[in-house]
Amino acid sequence: MIRFPYKEKSTFKLDLIPMINVVFLLLIFFMLTSTTSLQIKKVELPTAKTAEKNSKQFLTVTIDKDGSLELDGKAITMEALPVHLEKKVAEKKNAVISIHADKVIEFELFGKVIELAKQAGAVDFMLATENDKSDKDS
Repeated sequence: MIRFPYKEKSTFKLDLIPMINVVFLLLIFFMLTSTTSLQIKKVELPTAKTAEKNSKQFLTVTIDKDGSLELDGKAITMEALPVHLEKKVAEKKNAVISIHADKVIEFELFGKVIELAKQAGAVDFMLATENDKSDKDS
């Protein structure tokens, strides 16, 4: 009789370490991308009957109702605004400054932002408004 060598079957092992590594990498990726997304403040824009959508790219300055400023979604102080605007205007030739100001801010603050932007080298400005929906039926 012929005897075959008996091979003992190895037990199956499921290695979870690579799967745990992938889960942690995905967790880190989603944490980093969620924190870098733009956190744009919601301001109540003034209305205008001639308001229209514009698809051009602008440098956006947001003025909140409490007077705080944001430049392209990042919080900024009034003192630092000219320096940052100067860099951005130098990067984008013929840049248009889009001002998203809450309708309850003082006009003096609005004028000060425009003056600082002019000192930074900006030439063209645009005031963001919403469509006036109250006069649609006429």
